[in-house]
Amino acid sequence: MNKLMVVGLAAVFAAGFTQAQDGVVMVGQAPAGDRSEATATAEAALVSAYVWRGMVMNEDMVFQPQLSVAQYGVSFNVWANYNFSNGANGVEDDISEIDLSLAYTLPLDLNDISFDVGIINYQFPANSTEQGSSTTELFASAYLLTLKDYVIPSVTFFGDVDEVDGSYLLFDVVAPYQVSEYLSVEGGVSLGWGTARYNGAYFPGEDGDGPEKGFTDYNLYGTVSYEIADGVTASFNLTYTGLFGGAIKDNAKLNYEAGEKFWGGFNIAYDF
Repeated sequence: MNKLMVVGLAAVFAAGFTQAQDGVVMVGQAPAGDRSEATATAEAALVSAYVWRGMVMNEDMVFQPQLSVAQYGVSFNVWANYNFSNGANGVEDDISEIDLSLAYTLPLDLNDISFDVGIINYQFPANSTEQGSSTTELFASAYLLTLKDYVIPSVTFFGDVDEVDGSYLLFDVVAPYQVSEYLSVEGGVSLGWGTARYNGAYFPGEDGDGPEKGFTDYNLYGTVSYEIADGVTASFNLTYTGLFGGAIKDNAKLNYEAGEKFWGGFNIAYDF
């Protein structure tokens, strides 16, 4: 449930901040260059809050390491969240979540559209308040790369096949800009939409009933990245996350630590 961040291989260093956009770390978005070339990236992020799909899991600082490897269009990622203080899930001074993601970038060239498919398993090793100790989602993404140097729109479908049995759609538009050989920036906006089962599972009311299907969360985000040494990149992210009004926002205050959040983080990535 992190988050899955949609990120590509070229911007995988920012994956630690992607909770605001998608709640999952996905690698292999493309353009990935030579698919036969093996890549590996290790990252460590200090983030001022853990926010996933509009849900403020912890409004205090957290530590989020991850490791990504990819070759032949296949990408594998391990991501974790460590709570220093007590969060909405009751975990303190421990790992609250471990996510395992496997993605495949389809070798297709359809009018500059890139497709990813994959699976994410969410583990909650120290969480006694979740519906279960784990759940699993399948996902499929499409990226429009016609103007990839200026703007990259994408849509991702997440379908839970375990505990939640609901679906979530992420609509995202990111604008990357290469300032210099070593410095790059990007800004974007995303919207999340959930089915009635999804919204009911993650935004239950006091009587147990949840909202109907509809838009859930929105995010405005920006990232600045700088290559400080060969293979070492530092990045800083700022994000504003909000929820759409009505039952979604009201019920979020019952289940999580806030109904909206302005948060950010610092990330160091090393490419092997």
